[in-house]
Amino acid sequence: MSDNTDNLTDRLRRSAGTDAGAPDLSPDLVASAAGRRAPRLVNHGRTTRLASASLAAVAAVAVGSLVIVNPFAPRAPLFTAAAGAQSVAAPGGAQSALAAEDAKMAIWINYEYVAGADLGTDGGSGGVYELRRIGSPEQVLADLAEQFGVDGDVAESSYFDPAYPTYVVGPEDGTAPAITVTWTGTGNWWFNDPSAYPPAVCELVSYETETGTEEYEECVTPEIPASESLAPSEAEAKALAAELFSELGLDVDADDVRVSADLWQTMATVNLVVDGFATAIDYSVAWSPLGEIAWAYGHSIEVIDRGDFDTVSPTAAIDRLNDWRWFGAGGPDYQGGMAYLAADAARSSVAGDESESSPTEGEVVEPVDPTDTVEPVEPTEPAEPGEEPVVEPTEPGEEPIIDHTVEPMPLPEPETVTVTVESSEPTLLLMWDADGNAWLVPGYAMQHPDGFWNTIVSLIEGIIELPAPFEGEIVPLLED
Repeated sequence: MSDNTDNLTDRLRRSAGTDAGAPDLSPDLVASAAGRRAPRLVNHGRTTRLASASLAAVAAVAVGSLVIVNPFAPRAPLFTAAAGAQSVAAPGGAQSALAAEDAKMAIWINYEYVAGADLGTDGGSGGVYELRRIGSPEQVLADLAEQFGVDGDVAESSYFDPAYPTYVVGPEDGTAPAITVTWTGTGNWWFNDPSAYPPAVCELVSYETETGTEEYEECVTPEIPASESLAPSEAEAKALAAELFSELGLDVDADDVRVSADLWQTMATVNLVVDGFATAIDYSVAWSPLGEIAWAYGHSIEVIDRGDFDTVSPTAAIDRLNDWRWFGAGGPDYQGGMAYLAADAARSSVAGDESESSPTEGEVVEPVDPTDTVEPVEPTEPAEPGEEPVVEPTEPGEEPIIDHTVEPMPLPEPETVTVTVESSEPTLLLMWDADGNAWLVPGYAMQHPDGFWNTIVSLIEGIIELPAPFEGEIVPLLED
């Protein structure tokens, strides 16, 4: 070997020897050493342990061959939160539960939250879970078609979009059973069978006009008395729903199924339970009075444990209550009956939209003559705030020109209400990342005196990357 190599060897030996001495260590550093993870020294794929070597020796060996990993370096965020606020049950303050693009409207109350004397001041830790789509849309639809007995091939939906890829088995016009799945987010799927309800009874209704008798068809879905309904009982619905969703891969206990019933349907709902918490991810199935499954929906996900992370205390989380970026969707204990919206949608699609009124028997409907002209209107003075807009005169046969220029109404001063938060409950909250994927993160549920719940993410800063705060104008949503 060369003299340079021998000199390097000698220096390494001397530095590793006891004669070189060691620096005095702080008692605090020594006491905390047991709780710190030792750094790893990676030598092109193999791990090397160096004992009794000075920093100079490590540096001499590390040049060009070792990478020192700093265990105390900042951790990259798990995900970047979506730019919109999460869907939560609590109406909250003026900015709570609002997407950034919708934040111009709010209930015109400014809540100021303060921590009560008994609110916890200790932080902790909680698990973060990724809800990852499992399988493929084709396989999911094939399994669902077999489960619900739907015939047909998998095809792209009529409203398929690369950003919102939706597939379907069966017709989309509501003439027969069909299943759809949207392969984004949680891979949510929807089954609908309009034939599960009694067929509509239609009849012609006559009414008189100036030109004679006209007719239209009126269709009504008959109601079945509860005494004649073939829908399952509450206990039967719980057992059937647990069996159905268990076969589809969800771990369900019949005791966790919630059932509601009316003349139109019996609906069973269960929420995904993770780490002992019922989450905002729900599955539901409904039976018609004929005893057939009318509709059902669910998700195509697996739960991936991404580890435990530090959380702030309930008292520290109070500062987040007026920042929509920290809101997440709570489970069924902390929200209203959001699942019932899907039930109402399904019911209206079967019963038909009756919002538009039809002529009643004996009512005379005046026909509209397209050759009619509009009489000129005398000009008026400019409208005062709150008055009707000015209608400018026009030539016969032309549409009137309406002047919508009115003075803006002054905005009312927001009412400020101070709310003292006395208690909180730990839970898991649903959040969405910037790519449209779903996550479950630790949080707190804090009940407002008005009855609703505020649900706040409790992770310390840096675990998730938050979008920029919204700085737009808040416009009040006034009650009539």
